[in-house]
Amino acid sequence: MRRALRLASEPELSYVDTSPLPLIDPRTFTDIFDFITCSPYPFWTSLPLENVYILSIHWNLPLRSPRTIMTTNPRIIFNEIPHGLPNPQTSLIVDNTLSIDLDNVPLQGGILVKALAFSLDPYMRNRMRPVDIQGDIDAFALGKTINGFSVAVVLRSETPLVQAGQHVYGFMNYQRYSVIPSIDAAVLGLKGLSLQVLDNKYNLPWRYYVGILGMSGQTAYYGLKDISNPKPGETLYISAACGAVGHLVVQLAKAQGLKVIASCGSDQKVSLVKSLGADHVFNYKTADTAAELNAHGPIDIYFDLVGGPTLEAAIDNLACNARIIICGMISQYNSDKAYGVRNLWLLNRYRARMQGLVVIDWADKYLDEFHDTVPRDLAAGKLKYLEHVYHGMDKVGEALVDLLVGNNVGKSVLVLEDDVL
Repeated sequence: MRRALRLASEPELSYVDTSPLPLIDPRTFTDIFDFITCSPYPFWTSLPLENVYILSIHWNLPLRSPRTIMTTNPRIIFNEIPHGLPNPQTSLIVDNTLSIDLDNVPLQGGILVKALAFSLDPYMRNRMRPVDIQGDIDAFALGKTINGFSVAVVLRSETPLVQAGQHVYGFMNYQRYSVIPSIDAAVLGLKGLSLQVLDNKYNLPWRYYVGILGMSGQTAYYGLKDISNPKPGETLYISAACGAVGHLVVQLAKAQGLKVIASCGSDQKVSLVKSLGADHVFNYKTADTAAELNAHGPIDIYFDLVGGPTLEAAIDNLACNARIIICGMISQYNSDKAYGVRNLWLLNRYRARMQGLVVIDWADKYLDEFHDTVPRDLAAGKLKYLEHVYHGMDKVGEALVDLLVGNNVGKSVLVLEDDVL
């Protein structure tokens, strides 16, 4: 009677077989399970676990050696500085040269996440400049991965603050997989943009967290708090009213008892904004903005997302003690020469106040209230959400240009997985 396998060195094990087999050395395998599963002797797969453990010790083979399985890690990089409108094919491009070992990449005490959706916003055009030109936020570096507001699922975690399987929102690199050594986004050099672990108690689509439940929604919500101090019966004018922020401002302002004048860039958008409850909506491309505001004003609050001649027309039609919220100036982002507003002296006549709105400035005061209110009202149908969804990183150039020229409706979102829909 012979053992089933003639080994160069044999421990005492509880198996016996009578078939003659050739001499092999198990130590030529990378680990004990490679030997069991890859050798041509199928009876090894029925070994009791305690025998497997004895074999691993006897031959000094690990129970399981580390595997290196590399996964492609696509990313969006800033490829060229645009002059005027970005080129949709060349300004931002997708790079597939990076790869990552998802099982073994060091986390440095942080987390590994898989991105599900990226936000696309007008402010990103301002970041497409040389790095030595100062701005309100750092410029994108040529040849490097861009970053912005994202929602992601946690694959691995080495911090008790975040568990694998949870979802996070915040400022992240626009690549499929990212290691974030600290959930405090200060590691990105962006104070006040720390990651948030999401509590999606209404089971809303995860992509909503880069739109109505993220920065865009927060901007609209905070803008109708202290900075504008709205009072029922006052008149609010909102430009770009069918955009990511504007269409929410319309609804929130109406809920607070304001009269809402709104402008947008197509007849289709005019109909959409009317359906959201605005009192008067006009197409600024076919109507005279100053005349419309004169007929339906004066304006107590101007929520400015456009700048340029629209801001000038609004100033001409202010009420006394009016408030102007400077949130964006999309009409100026692709121009080499800024429009000079010619009537700023009227701010004195009308005792008006003009103030810039940056979303992170108000998060400490209102973020918890926002999370308690907006997801609830959205789930209950009290708020309507307009969005323009693009599928896949390769759509980033098209999506950004659509946003800058007004071809989108509502919030522009770049979705990487269908299950976030």
